[in-house]
Amino acid sequence: MNSDFSAYATDDLLRMIYDGEDRGENFAYNALWTAFKRWRKGIDLEPLIQLLQSEKSSERQRGAWYLDEAHPPADLMADAVIKLADDPMSYCRWRFVAYVKNSGLYSDAIADRLAACLLDLDLYVRAQTIFWAVVASDKTFAHFSEAVLTGAGSMLSKFRNPESAGFWRESERKRAARGIEIARRLRAGESVASIRESMPEEDSFSFDNLASSSHAIKRALERRAKSWRCPRPMM
Repeated sequence: MNSDFSAYATDDLLRMIYDGEDRGENFAYNALWTAFKRWRKGIDLEPLIQLLQSEKSSERQRGAWYLDEAHPPADLMADAVIKLADDPMSYCRWRFVAYVKNSGLYSDAIADRLAACLLDLDLYVRAQTIFWAVVASDKTFAHFSEAVLTGAGSMLSKFRNPESAGFWRESERKRAARGIEIARRLRAGESVASIRESMPEEDSFSFDNLASSSHAIKRALERRAKSWRCPRPMM
């Protein structure tokens, strides 16, 4: 086949990767990175958006992985990305949080979906959302904290028994507050081990995930401290 990948439309390249035909050892790799390079520039995003919005979970999952690898421009992907936050696949919800963290995408609607991810019953999604809150800017964290503590992202509609609504409302409130408190204390430089010891209510898996990101958290805190020390230009 033509080795000039630029001669092929992105959807054709994606189709050929998975059609089972032998096109050479490096075809799939080169074709996929051709697509990624285009998406990073905001070119020909429709095939990616179609995967993210597919009715097939396997295609949405593949699209979410592509999204994380390609990092397309946030302003062109916001509408498609936010839908991942409500995906039945926890992998897609986690990729939503990862994309928001890496792209800096943020709005009231994004804050609401991040709040839901903070309360996610999948502990990996929850931990990744706490990590996002740790590395977010001060302004974003302040806005997000207020949204969470005033009830954004509530999942109470899933509990239909009115007799137990009060119990779950309180459980959810505590869980939301605990997530914000963990993020606040990590932002202040406290260690994961110290916070873990003082919060027996939180699942250890959450802390294990945050501990695995300790170097990234340290770098984020160092960058924030450096930005505080840098003098602002005179107007």
